[in-house]
Amino acid sequence: MKVFAIGASRNIGYYSALKFLQQGHTVAFLLRKTDVFDNDDVMKAFIASGQVQLIKGDALVEDDMRRAWAEASPADAPVDLVFFSVGGNLQFTLKKGFFIHPPNLCTTALLNTLSTYPNPSSEIQPRFVVITSSGITQESHDDLPCIMKPMYSVLLKSPHEDKLGMEKLLHHSSGSSTAWTEASPKEEILAPGWESKVGETGWLKHLVIIRPSFLTDGPETGVYQIGEDLKKRYTISRKDVAHFIAGTLLEKWDELEGKGVVVGY
Repeated sequence: MKVFAIGASRNIGYYSALKFLQQGHTVAFLLRKTDVFDNDDVMKAFIASGQVQLIKGDALVEDDMRRAWAEASPADAPVDLVFFSVGGNLQFTLKKGFFIHPPNLCTTALLNTLSTYPNPSSEIQPRFVVITSSGITQESHDDLPCIMKPMYSVLLKSPHEDKLGMEKLLHHSSGSSTAWTEASPKEEILAPGWESKVGETGWLKHLVIIRPSFLTDGPETGVYQIGEDLKKRYTISRKDVAHFIAGTLLEKWDELEGKGVVVGY
């Protein structure tokens, strides 16, 4: 299997890509800095073996994304799985509070990924796995314990506004049969006219959205719960999300395709 990994230089993306490589798959990384693995002996071994393709580019730049598709998925060696795990670094100032920069980092990167996909009308498409978050919707926020709600409302407000833009893009592109009941993303997240850029509704045929609970740097346990309407599962380690993505998700793809899956303890 050939994987196109976008946003996989660290965290869930990195751990998942490493598992794919250990399983014998090949991974094409889109990286702003292709020297990011220079001090990583494990990844360097996979690079030397030819299992890793390093593509220099920025998913925030549309032309970079178009070129990356051409390099990662040529006609004679197309991509089988697109793994999107772009995330921002949370920053803080007294004036702005907690924020990410730019505020639409993940949404813009995903918009460019989808809008530059070279064969949207083709019946044969790769599988898309996209990481967003739990706690974005009003229903999932209401399920949080009282002690966690301020953290989601303040600390994670900016990244979750961005992730809501991602969810809107995926809802449109996949032609979801479920009505959109959330508030529309802010215009600074998803500017008017985005529909014409991303393409007709329903063109994205093979999608699973992963909505992790609050992420920790804990160990891989291999013991967690998954489900569309998973309740009262409040944390999950990044390594266990990767364990699910590179294992159970692919094993149960036919069952999970078209769904948004919460992962948590």
